[in-house]
Amino acid sequence: MERFMKKKLVFIFLLFSLVAVAAALWQAWQAAHLEDELRAIDSRTQATRLIELSLPRVRAEMETLLRNEQKKLGKTPPIGKVNIPMPAGGKADFNMGFFLLTPAMIQSPVGDEEFASRLAEAPAITNTIRRKAFNPSAPLYNPNEKQSYDPRTQLPVFGVYEVLETDLDKPMRLTGDPGPFFAWNYGDTLVCMRSVPTSHGAAAEGFVIDAAKLAAHLLPLVEPGLKEPSIDFVRRGESANLAPLPLVLRPGGIVELPDTTARKAALRGPVISAWLISILSIIIVFTLLVSYSRMEQRRSDFVSAVTHELRTPLTSFQLYTEMLQDPHLPADKLKTYHDTLHRESLRLAHLVENVLSYARLSRGKMRERHDVGSCAELLTALLEKTAEQLRHAGWNVTITIDPRVSLLRLRTDLISVEQILQNLADNAIKYASSDHATMSLHALQTHRTLSLRVADNGPGIPSDMQKRLFRPFSHSQKAEDSRKPGIGLGLALSRDLARSIGGDLTLERTSDCGTTFLLTLPLGE
Repeated sequence: MERFMKKKLVFIFLLFSLVAVAAALWQAWQAAHLEDELRAIDSRTQATRLIELSLPRVRAEMETLLRNEQKKLGKTPPIGKVNIPMPAGGKADFNMGFFLLTPAMIQSPVGDEEFASRLAEAPAITNTIRRKAFNPSAPLYNPNEKQSYDPRTQLPVFGVYEVLETDLDKPMRLTGDPGPFFAWNYGDTLVCMRSVPTSHGAAAEGFVIDAAKLAAHLLPLVEPGLKEPSIDFVRRGESANLAPLPLVLRPGGIVELPDTTARKAALRGPVISAWLISILSIIIVFTLLVSYSRMEQRRSDFVSAVTHELRTPLTSFQLYTEMLQDPHLPADKLKTYHDTLHRESLRLAHLVENVLSYARLSRGKMRERHDVGSCAELLTALLEKTAEQLRHAGWNVTITIDPRVSLLRLRTDLISVEQILQNLADNAIKYASSDHATMSLHALQTHRTLSLRVADNGPGIPSDMQKRLFRPFSHSQKAEDSRKPGIGLGLALSRDLARSIGGDLTLERTSDCGTTFLLTLPLGE
């Protein structure tokens, strides 16, 4: 159950980490594209403003051009005439042709009969003209609309409009004044027309406009700030801004703003900050994952090492206590068994003390004990105790205290110093014992600190181990192969203890002739 909960916790942590990284990246992407979005918004706003500035001039010119063409048609349409004369002044270049569409026929000015023929070949246009002559709001031609034919003209009629005279041979006359001009388009065909009431029914008079040529007259009046403006027909859902024609003046390309460079400079800081935050978030998440992985690995190593180290003395306790229960145990064996049990208990106590001390330091809990006194007085007992531990293991030990040290005062935690020296001695006994094993303990003053140099004549520390010498639960390959006792915590704990009391523990030198550690301690005031 506990393992399941840990996996669930890891999964939740990873999920939230990924969400945080994704959010940071999305924010950075948004910030990077903020400049383009703001530029597009400002460009549209500027284009709208330039369009609004251009429209009055464009509309005025368009109305002038249309009014000139409308005036050419006069106030009285030539109803009843067989031949329609070309209006005075001819037609403008954007005017494709004048027309007069009665219920009976399509007419155009003399000399423009070709235009009338083209118009007659477009029944959708002519029938839309007929119905809009009768009702200007009538809908455009619909190709799906059912066709019917005028029985007199045999022309297809789309929709219904009123015919006042069935005898088309009778003369046709005006019955009222023509209506106002209005415009509409069917596809690309733009028609400007007016309704003319006649005795035969509603007639239509007007002209067809070439929108492209009309636009050529109007576009030069547009504000020069607009790039590639255009005038085109109204699209679905769009409103005409060049009424009465169903045309729209559009801005065209992107409008360049004069402050583009300044805007980029102003946005550069937020964009860079957003990317830095994203990168920092990724680094933090990656660091947390690596730290968690290392922590889990250290926890696993710790459990494995401690379990292995506890098993050995417990096995010894079980074995020797069972043998001590034998009533026939020889007397010479009794002392040996007691010595073994005592040695294993000391080993177990040392292991437990190291583990507890390391756990206490890992939680940030340090001893607040401070022992103050002369260096010679405080150190003599510690060094002698360490020497006794080494001599008991068969080592030759020499203790040297620099005379200048006797004049100094020391303020430290003697229990921590004793544990450090004990760990160094224990490591030497494990890995450097030989027939002529020697250890020198030298106390001297260096700069403003007291240094304890611990040197042995052992085989040295392998190169593969030196970089991770002070890492918790690390063993050299040589130690692992020889199955030396220990959990790889002594040196890591010793250095942490030294630093917790204001000093440090370093590897001064190592070779095949021996190893030297240097323990520095702060001096008292």
